Amino acid sequence: MLMNLTTHGVLAFVLGITFFHNVELALIMTIGAMIPDLDREYLFVAESFLAKHQLHRSLFHNIFVIGALYFLNPFLALGALSHSLLDSFTSATDRGVELFFPLTRLVRCYYYDINGEQSGDLKYVQWWVEDPWTLLKKTTDRDLQEPTHQLWRRFYGPFRNSRIIDWGIFFASISFFVILGFTFSSFYSIEEFRALSMVTLGGIAIFYGLGEFYRRWLIKNNPEKTNWLVALVLVIGLAVFIIGGVFGGVFLLLPLNIPSLSLVTYAIVSIFIGFIVSYLLLRVWKSRDIAV
Repeated sequence: MLMNLTTHGVLAFVLGITFFHNVELALIMTIGAMIPDLDREYLFVAESFLAKHQLHRSLFHNIFVIGALYFLNPFLALGALSHSLLDSFTSATDRGVELFFPLTRLVRCYYYDINGEQSGDLKYVQWWVEDPWTLLKKTTDRDLQEPTHQLWRRFYGPFRNSRIIDWGIFFASISFFVILGFTFSSFYSIEEFRALSMVTLGGIAIFYGLGEFYRRWLIKNNPEKTNWLVALVLVIGLAVFIIGGVFGGVFLLLPLNIPSLSLVTYAIVSIFIGFIVSYLLLRVWKSRDIAV
């Protein structure tokens, strides 16, 4: 199981209360903290496809999705950011986070294997080291196991899912919120609270609740008779999530201060120039090695 979804939600809510003192904003951050795990292995992604392409902790756990959420709602993005950062502290056996997906998938091979021996074909763009594949094969959940040796694309940390740090953050967040409630009676506000915005939480509950039930039990017990029913309910859950977000204002809460077009253009041109100069330098310096 991932870093507990409850831990992500509670931590995002408490962070929202602490920094913004508003219940609705905190709940929207909670919704944002739930979004990254939509890349979990449910009915929409076959187990073999997920294992081959390793989409969990990649597809929605990256900086580009977080950036896209910012343009929908900054508080959604903050919640998703807290989720991805927390997951990045989990161990290799829990698969960490691929923060720069899909750019990392442009790399074709690795330069060193896990023992430090040179490996791969130098004509490809390369990562520097392979994933600890043997460790992952023996210790990770079935839907997180890679079928072959892969590049080390992910950020790992020292902590295990569903262990003392995970639960410690969960209970510490609740304790902090309770202490705030007793100590500062007016620390947070529910002014202009819109109940409709919370419909999105209902959609999340439907999707994740049934998704985990399917993944842990139904898929092992005659899934042929349940696939279409599960798919229908999952679609309903996503529909409730999206409709609630649109009509509840979750996806368009505040006007955004978008950088001017000239600044964006300068940034793109600068990146382009930087990579061109870097590429030419490496071609002159060592013609065959243009490893990332």
